[in-house]
Amino acid sequence: MPVPAVKVPEPLLAEARSIAASHQAEHGEPITAAQLKRRLGIGLPMATALHAAL
Repeated sequence: MPVPAVKVPEPLLAEARSIAASHQAEHGEPITAAQLKRRLGIGLPMATALHAAL
């Protein structure tokens, strides 16, 4: 049974992009879904959807 796609709210995506950009600048590597999950305090399915949308 396919898993329904998680709807990513635009404000959350914008925040994730900002976090990802600062992480890249600070560490020289892309952010992971697990790191987004921690930084945003969200569940892994949403973090994974955000990561895929970056």
